[in-house]
Amino acid sequence: MAKKIDWNEVKEWDKKYHLKVFANEAEYQHVPIEHTEGDTLVMPDGTRLLDCLNQLVCVNAGQCHPKIQAAIREATERYGFVWEVFTTDYSARASKLLIEDVMATHGWAAKLNWGSSGSEAVEKALQIARLYTGRPLTVSRSYAYHGWTGGPAQCTRIRGYRMGISPTDKDKLDTHITPAGTVNTGQVIVAPAPHPDEQKGPDGKYPSVKYTEMLIDSYGWENIAAMITEPVFGASAIFPPPDYLRQIVKMLRERSILWICDEVLVGVGKMGKWFGYELFGEELKPDIMTCAKGIVSSAIPASCTVVSKDIADFMADYRWQFCGTFNQHPIAMAAVCANLEVLLEADAPKVSAKAGEYLKAGFEDLKKRHKTLGRVSGAGVLWALDLVKDKNTMEPFWAKDRWSAYSGDISAHPTNIIGAKAMEKGCLINGFTPNTLRFAVSIFVTKEDMDKAIGALDYALTYLDTLA
Repeated sequence: MAKKIDWNEVKEWDKKYHLKVFANEAEYQHVPIEHTEGDTLVMPDGTRLLDCLNQLVCVNAGQCHPKIQAAIREATERYGFVWEVFTTDYSARASKLLIEDVMATHGWAAKLNWGSSGSEAVEKALQIARLYTGRPLTVSRSYAYHGWTGGPAQCTRIRGYRMGISPTDKDKLDTHITPAGTVNTGQVIVAPAPHPDEQKGPDGKYPSVKYTEMLIDSYGWENIAAMITEPVFGASAIFPPPDYLRQIVKMLRERSILWICDEVLVGVGKMGKWFGYELFGEELKPDIMTCAKGIVSSAIPASCTVVSKDIADFMADYRWQFCGTFNQHPIAMAAVCANLEVLLEADAPKVSAKAGEYLKAGFEDLKKRHKTLGRVSGAGVLWALDLVKDKNTMEPFWAKDRWSAYSGDISAHPTNIIGAKAMEKGCLINGFTPNTLRFAVSIFVTKEDMDKAIGALDYALTYLDTLA
């Protein structure tokens, strides 16, 4: 029988001992979660919160999937700890499932290395790209999010989430204090992000692609190891125009620059495809790909960095002097195996695509009826909903938009207004950026939960309409 929990004691310990994130000490709200199930978080008093954030867009198979939970329990009976110079049946099977089964038709992935987090996966990708090419520079993009450790932090270019601190005093300037060395070390070149409605020029190229090309040529392609892209901007919630990624990859190929595809947030079945890059062209083949979150449905920490045959062959001739204590941890590998088996058996891309059709119809209906809901972008169970003052001009509520430092009073951000109203209906709906909701649910979300979420959005948007 489970030990009875004193939740008042939990609240006291939480307040006394934890360094808080996304809120200062005064504004922090203690929200205890007693257990999780499906797409729902359950509080100690029985309050049920429908999670339309999918936490950090990371619980692909839903909370506490029985097969994944059982695999973890079984592995704990067999293993304590085994580091990555040894092999377990779990680690070998997890690698085979991803390369041979999930990516059977992709035709480029050869080998991978397991880790614990998305940031770690990106760190390895950047390191491998520089080792393979012998070049120092990486290209990232404005509004990108690639993680919080050294290399990924340099590649992250969404201002308010660059691993720093923002003052809460409303009289302070709109500032964000970033650790020294993470803004500009000369190792990362920042290209412009595409606009969702960007139009091609007379030459058939998008202006953002042309500017990126010019920037790369000004530094010299021979100095650039790789360009890292999210197929869809995760934190910033931007879906690029259809041919953008194809044009970027073509330009990189012409210059012998590697393409690192960061699938940490969008990958492993949630967008009607196994990976986000597939949405933009079957011929697209990364040189290096990063995965985390959905690779294990966040049941336990796990990530991986996948490389092409050329890079795998290159690395095979050297001793890679690299080690992470928890890489390929047997308990995590057991969870990865079970998660991938669950998603493969269900044909996860097909399931998420069907859910996406239902969500799209619901969101488009809301768009017709609410003056503050502008662009609706998405696929599968991941969507971006832009909040606007005027649909004709697409004027955002918060002028700084994705350049916000998230300092001062942020309660007036429309995403936070929507979040507060949706909470009244028992739904967690919000966004990382001031004007764009990032809506995400599990691949196996039920119709009832989708209806509840759309209803909560309807209620919240009705209120936001009065403020436009």
